[in-house]
Amino acid sequence: MKQTESENSRSLIERARDAERRGDTARAFGLYDDGIEVLEREHDVRALADALRWKGTLHREQGETEAAYRCYAESLQQAEECGSVDCKAQAFNCLAIIAQRRGNLVECERLYQQAAEFAARAGDVRLLGMIEQNRGVLLNMRGRLVAAEARYYNSLGAFEQTNDSEAMSWVLNNLGMLYTKLGHYQRAIETFDRGLRIARNRGDSLVESVVVLNLAWVWVAVGKLEEAERACAEAYGSAHMRGDHLTMAESLKCRARIERDRGAFTASLATLRIGIFEAEGLEDRLLQAEMLRELGQTSQALGNAADAELAWREAVESFEHLGARSDVAETKALLASLIGTAVPIEKTTRLRPKYIRPISDNPEPPSAEL
Repeated sequence: MKQTESENSRSLIERARDAERRGDTARAFGLYDDGIEVLEREHDVRALADALRWKGTLHREQGETEAAYRCYAESLQQAEECGSVDCKAQAFNCLAIIAQRRGNLVECERLYQQAAEFAARAGDVRLLGMIEQNRGVLLNMRGRLVAAEARYYNSLGAFEQTNDSEAMSWVLNNLGMLYTKLGHYQRAIETFDRGLRIARNRGDSLVESVVVLNLAWVWVAVGKLEEAERACAEAYGSAHMRGDHLTMAESLKCRARIERDRGAFTASLATLRIGIFEAEGLEDRLLQAEMLRELGQTSQALGNAADAELAWREAVESFEHLGARSDVAETKALLASLIGTAVPIEKTTRLRPKYIRPISDNPEPPSAEL
């Protein structure tokens, strides 16, 4: 391999990651493509496995799930060709995240287990911390909040031990979300603020916008709707500049909730419809279910009981598929309040096509549920 070619490929990939961190998504994709082309010509298989994985995570954070999957699968092939245990571990972790987003939880758990085994063999403490956090996200989704908190703190401890501020910001985001769910709002604010300081010091626009959006939900919960609206608008604006459809859809969901809490039900319904359109094709089943639940609540407020029931029944089906027990119970309670009885959940006609983010080794976190 010629030294100048090697330096060129490394420079292209480093510049791609820097552009990604700054939120310049189009430039990042272009630089990744150029770097991957050079690496393929050089047949630098180890570096190619990394570059494909990083490009895949950029696709994933834009909500382009199938494109991310293809990059991750190709990265795994390259890792197997070069025999890198660490690259295999990273690829399995990323593929597990895709399975989690799509709601394939048995496959997700199998892949996380494989990732953890390879990471342990490689002695990769950072990746073990990532996997520990991602498993915490699964536990959080299933309503096992104490177990999730323990996983998050294990992960945070590993990152603090290695002075990894980037990864610490990911875990702090997820801890803040957990405290919000538990109703520990002051603790959530303090945790989000700490993560936000890290993201801003690093110039990490994606992590910053995700944390700001999750902070907006705290303001919603405590009734500070003006603060919530400002935070939501900031997150949406940043996501729009990056072309990040996932965070845009999450922001629209939050905006719709703010509008509903203000009694602007028609505006809330319109915002939800835009959000649902924005989210189509993302293959994020949890986001889909959450939007359906919001749609049901706004429809009920407008007096559209039939639309509310249909939305909630479909939301329950998705939450049950994901094993999100607390969400199932909450949505069933909404249904029961609507019809005044215990509700048997049956298969329903889908309202629309299907559409928390965990973490890999890119400079991004996992999503609004990082």
